[in-house]
Amino acid sequence: MAIISFSPIYLLLLFARFSAFTVAFLVITWALHFKTSFLPHTQSQEDLIYSVLHPLLMVIGFILISGEAILVHRWLPGSRNLKKSVHLCLQGLALACGVFGIWTKFQGQDGVVANFYSLHSWMGLICVSMFGAQVCSTFF
Repeated sequence: MAIISFSPIYLLLLFARFSAFTVAFLVITWALHFKTSFLPHTQSQEDLIYSVLHPLLMVIGFILISGEAILVHRWLPGSRNLKKSVHLCLQGLALACGVFGIWTKFQGQDGVVANFYSLHSWMGLICVSMFGAQVCSTFF
């Protein structure tokens, strides 16, 4: 009878993936089951869809995909160049999810200016901008 032994790093990777997928599952469950958003009043079904897409894309992009891009150097077998390429592609996909998530927030009837009254919106825009600058600076 063989005993399977896991090193602490693989247990930590497993826990990180489990946590990320749990968060994504909870956001998807919230979006599909409750069909509500953080909007105090929703004028149309389109506003509801866009407001639910925003947190879903942010969670998928910045927690799931970006987290996997960070962990790719530990779990992916192969050469260093392969790992770097996969890391770059995953970071680019995470940035695309973040930009699209911000774009969905601007599609409501309130317009662009109405979304910049809170600290959350300013910090989110700064975070995505700095993430984009970091991804672009890797080419230079």
